[in-house]
Amino acid sequence: MFMRVLAVGLTLVAASGAAQPVGDPLAGHWELNVARSRYGGGAEARTRESFDCALAGAKVTCTIRSVMADGRLVDGGFTATYGGAPGRVHGISDADAVSLVKVSDAIADATFTLHGRAAFGYRAVRATDGRSLTIVSVDPLSRAVLNSVVVYDARQGRGRSGTRVRIDPGRTAAAARPHA
Repeated sequence: MFMRVLAVGLTLVAASGAAQPVGDPLAGHWELNVARSRYGGGAEARTRESFDCALAGAKVTCTIRSVMADGRLVDGGFTATYGGAPGRVHGISDADAVSLVKVSDAIADATFTLHGRAAFGYRAVRATDGRSLTIVSVDPLSRAVLNSVVVYDARQGRGRSGTRVRIDPGRTAAAARPHA
């Protein structure tokens, strides 16, 4: 009898573990680590940046708030579903859609497009301890690694920017991208 109760208990524990939502590589509140980041390919350096992503059902919504080296404030963001139809992009003048692929609980790939044509891509890798998120620019077609590496540190609390994005028509395309 004891073995039967133990077996049923273990089955319930295993089943409840399987029902838990899996981790998300992007979800969290992230602050730019300027010292560990480097920009290439014409991307503008930032003095400060927050990158906040949240899950709502199957959708991932991310907002990016940047302070550029010249003091301009740049807001952008997107909402998309992993493996689903391209999602809408806001505030990034050289992209109007993004496709997300969840490679693992710690890795996500993103391809940004403009009018249906690949514009730029990145791979985001969450550290195993969850303390940092590293975004590496990649060629949107070949996925070959490019020059920009942007590192964010996890921060506690809610993001400073919500899902609505203010668009500043005076900013440049490279300024709005988290990488290039």
